[in-house]
Amino acid sequence: MYDFAEKIKLHEVEFELVPELWERFRCDGIDLNCITWNETKFLSDDGRTLNEGMNLLPNDKGGIYIFYVKCGILPNISNYLMYIGKADITERNSLRVRCKKYFGEYKSKEGRPKIQRLVKYWGKYLHLKYIELDDNNLIKRLEINLINSILPPFNDYIPDKKTRDAKKAFS
Repeated sequence: MYDFAEKIKLHEVEFELVPELWERFRCDGIDLNCITWNETKFLSDDGRTLNEGMNLLPNDKGGIYIFYVKCGILPNISNYLMYIGKADITERNSLRVRCKKYFGEYKSKEGRPKIQRLVKYWGKYLHLKYIELDDNNLIKRLEINLINSILPPFNDYIPDKKTRDAKKAFS
């Protein structure tokens, strides 16, 4: 019983659901209801390599990506958004390059602990949704607004100082 209780505790994630933030940080400049989000599984079924779909991410576009856990018990209902990130468009960066780096962080001893935990405990169920965007300013603004409004549990940094300070006050 102890081992099972410990396993449950290790998989515990805290979510903040703050409707005031949803209203405050609108994603001006892009209608997210009209955007087609592409999707792929992050890891292969054995969990040791990247899923083949990761190779289909664009190598010449930037955009926003979201890591989420897909439970599967209630299809399209029991999904848990865990992390939001961005990929700027540069000579050396793209959605594909940026998203594949998370696998390297998971395998590295110097990788971010939250990313390592995310992949270790939920890797088999971890999926990626992404949108392709061509404007680095829009990409940055959209990522900031999404993080500020949703407060994903595996994002370390909250861009909005007021929200960041409010969270720290009760940590």
